[in-house]
Amino acid sequence: MPAEEVVRIGCGVAAALTKTHGELFPLAIVVAPDRITVEPPGSADRSQYGPYAAPERILGASASQAADVFSIGAMLFHALAGHAAFEGDSPAAIMMSACTDAPRPVPAHVPRALAAVILRCLATDPAERYATPQQLGAALERVQMRDVWPGRRILVADDDPAFRALFQLAAAKVGVEADVVASGREAINALKLRRYDVMLMDLNMPHLSGWEVLDFMRARYEVRPRRVFIITGFRDQDISAADRGLVAAALYKPVALEDLRALVTAALGDKEPDLPSILRNTRHRVFPSA
Repeated sequence: MPAEEVVRIGCGVAAALTKTHGELFPLAIVVAPDRITVEPPGSADRSQYGPYAAPERILGASASQAADVFSIGAMLFHALAGHAAFEGDSPAAIMMSACTDAPRPVPAHVPRALAAVILRCLATDPAERYATPQQLGAALERVQMRDVWPGRRILVADDDPAFRALFQLAAAKVGVEADVVASGREAINALKLRRYDVMLMDLNMPHLSGWEVLDFMRARYEVRPRRVFIITGFRDQDISAADRGLVAAALYKPVALEDLRALVTAALGDKEPDLPSILRNTRHRVFPSA
């Protein structure tokens, strides 16, 4: 199958799995032009599921999300290569190989980024795989979107791990490279090393605050990203007239993922984004240029 269709199916399967399945095999995946669905467990016999089962499942372990990730990777490999990921002329032989051998080489025509995602799914150790189908889906979305914004990059600075993960997920959904840091000092170091198109920054951070990062960017015009957005939990924060030439808007936590994805997408474009129409579920304040 073409790589584009395999990625579409993989994203659809990952999105459809809201809980552990435990018996994923090709005939359990229903592919339609506009939707991918997964049949519930209970319809597979060992000969159907076995060639796509994770090693730990073959050895008797309980179903898990990491095991489902392995099964998805094995199906995607088969769809791309036309043969199973592991050697064997019978389901039993393939299952034995999955427990003892490395997977076969990914065909040369498969894009490297997609091959890397699939091989991670097929790791023998569950801890080395994507932990959930949703994480796998995000990785496949990055493969799907990798050519949309060539050369574009965003910088995210926030000391809250949960928000850093949210921003990383939003970047993955857009398909843009993101550097994610946890302090103002790390943000300044990143700005010295690279040029960024969009920056998302918290204000209250350790080891130099967001305010000090704004001071640095005001003094160093050449390091300024094209668009800077403040992300803060304090709604009484105001942006000085001197900084309004830098900051496009302040978004108040919590931030809706889809709003964030749409914001980054629009900010990467050449046109000025219509922020009120984008930020439908996230409180915000737009700052006119000084």
